[in-house]
Amino acid sequence: MKESRFIGSQQAKPICQGVLGVSKIREVMTGLPNIFDGTRAKGWNRVIEFRLGGEEPSTWTMIVENQKCTVLEGEAPPDKKVSLTIIGNSEHIVQMFTGEVPPMNLVNAKKVTMKGPVMDSISFSRLWKIPRKA
Repeated sequence: MKESRFIGSQQAKPICQGVLGVSKIREVMTGLPNIFDGTRAKGWNRVIEFRLGGEEPSTWTMIVENQKCTVLEGEAPPDKKVSLTIIGNSEHIVQMFTGEVPPMNLVNAKKVTMKGPVMDSISFSRLWKIPRKA
């Protein structure tokens, strides 16, 4: 099992990867607590795992608990049960959370899939203040 590393809550900062620059997926994932709308998560405590391939393959865990969002790099801790798994390429997750492509477009095109209860997928999609691109 990969070791999980706590990444951030409110003041997440991007982490550089050598001379190639900033990791886009790391910047997006660590920034998720900043676009999380906790008022929409009242009573919705879940563990979401992101299994990503593509340009920056990685695994991330998001814990939504008590209207707060915490992001961990790696698999979910053994004491946490994953309720929703999001699978896709890292570049599509970046597009989704930066507002470059509407999330439903990626889901409908099967570029991003969600495995778990349908109601959890719907609830998850409503938790974000995603910027809209003009």
